[in-house]
Amino acid sequence: MKFKMITATSVAVLLSANVLAAAPVEEAGTGSAVALSSSALSSSNLSIEQRIERLERMIQARNQVQLDMQNQVEELSDSMSTMVGQIEQNNYQIEQMIERQREIYQELDRRFAQVQTSATTTQATAVATPTAVGEDQAYDAAVALVMQDKNYDAAIPAFETFISDFPKSSYAPNAHYWLGQLQYTRGQRAEASQQFNTVVNDYPQSNKVAESLLKLGIIAQFQNNNEEAKNLFTRVVEEHPNSAAAGLAKNRLAQF
Repeated sequence: MKFKMITATSVAVLLSANVLAAAPVEEAGTGSAVALSSSALSSSNLSIEQRIERLERMIQARNQVQLDMQNQVEELSDSMSTMVGQIEQNNYQIEQMIERQREIYQELDRRFAQVQTSATTTQATAVATPTAVGEDQAYDAAVALVMQDKNYDAAIPAFETFISDFPKSSYAPNAHYWLGQLQYTRGQRAEASQQFNTVVNDYPQSNKVAESLLKLGIIAQFQNNNEEAKNLFTRVVEEHPNSAAAGLAKNRLAQF
């Protein structure tokens, strides 16, 4: 029994000694592990820094690409705006040319019909009073300045003089319209509006009313008075549906 106790005590002492002897080795092993972990961590940190630097370069490159693309989009947008404005201006000029040619043909037809009517009358009836002859000559001369001579600057005072000298002439509504058209072409929109309003208000039966309403609507558009422009274009379509001006008014209304 005593032998067994001595043996157990000896084993315990030996185990304690082994544990105490192994302690430095374990601590030494732990130190080596810490040193190895520090080295790996340092290596890992260096790799992360490299990755961060690479990501920063990629982000900078992406930002530069986005900036270049944004600049290109803005340049394209400016170019498109310029092209759209030029197209609208060209369309308007073409529209004006077509309308002017139509007016010229209408005027020529009217004058040709007048000449034919005069040719069928008797010589006594064809002889006009000096005032009537002066009226015809004055109007024909003003129209010729527009259609033949293309002298628009001289045509303006010619129509103004005609209106002043022959305010009750049957040519008066046409004279007001032509005068308004010439002023409008020169950019005198306020003066042109006055002439077109005279045609609309004082000569409601004139065949120039539809064109005058159309011109008043276009002038309102230039003045950014879109509601007034819509009302005027609508009047052209509703009150003069069979006129050439109605087609142009519909195109204008479609733009709103």
